[in-house]
Amino acid sequence: MRLDYQLPSAPLRSLVTVHAFVAEVQAPATEVLLAMLPNLHVRLAGHSRYGFGDAPARPAPRVALVGPTSEAYRIELEPGLEMLCLGLLPAGWNALLGAPAQDFADQLFDGAGLWGEQAVERLCDMLAADRDQATRIRTLERFLMLRMRPGAAAHPLAATDHWLEFSPDLSLDTLAASLDVGSRHLRRLTLEHYGASSKTLAMKYRALRVAASMASRGATAMEQALGLFADQAHLTRDFRRFVGWMPVAFMRQRQNVAAYTLAGRRQAGASRPLSLLS
Repeated sequence: MRLDYQLPSAPLRSLVTVHAFVAEVQAPATEVLLAMLPNLHVRLAGHSRYGFGDAPARPAPRVALVGPTSEAYRIELEPGLEMLCLGLLPAGWNALLGAPAQDFADQLFDGAGLWGEQAVERLCDMLAADRDQATRIRTLERFLMLRMRPGAAAHPLAATDHWLEFSPDLSLDTLAASLDVGSRHLRRLTLEHYGASSKTLAMKYRALRVAASMASRGATAMEQALGLFADQAHLTRDFRRFVGWMPVAFMRQRQNVAAYTLAGRRQAGASRPLSLLS
């Protein structure tokens, strides 16, 4: 399987993480994907299925919206699959959907039900006619920009994004103080805009930070990561939940899709932490 990554165009970089192109799937495979921000997956050829938690995997529509995920999830790939994907930053979610993120969390939605069958069919036809990856990305970006509400999202997303990206210990008290809200209000805010409670967000991004460091630096990163966790058991538990691997196995098998995703985003030039991590 081949995975290629490309940065979005400048007007979308505050709204979209990175574009990913999946191709050359030569044998059936089940891959584990990191707990992520919302993703849009457009199948150009072939078939795939998605599984969340213990639920059976279900077939993906041609244009699939994967809501924000609070644990690693599975994608079953069939030979011949080609897919164009992108991640939505919180501001992008608000501009495109404007709906409570918790209503979409850990679920798969048909784009035809969100934007209309004709619009989705037209998008797929145009992507099929495009001859190269760059042109397909421009086509998908135009589709999104036409549906985004201008000036849709700012506070509290900016403060919460900054906390997720730069807070050294992801302290909930620090976030609550920066927003000047209590713990219950904070929980409602993060559920609405990120699809998870503030406590779950902190756990998720601690684990993703560790995974990103391990993908590039190996065992040294895991040793340093223990400072973010109460003990080894908490690190192992959260890493398994949000990354989908045991830490030692992830480190030893850095060709897995989760590790390659983290490394591929960096190689494509992504620098914003949320774009690199999720």
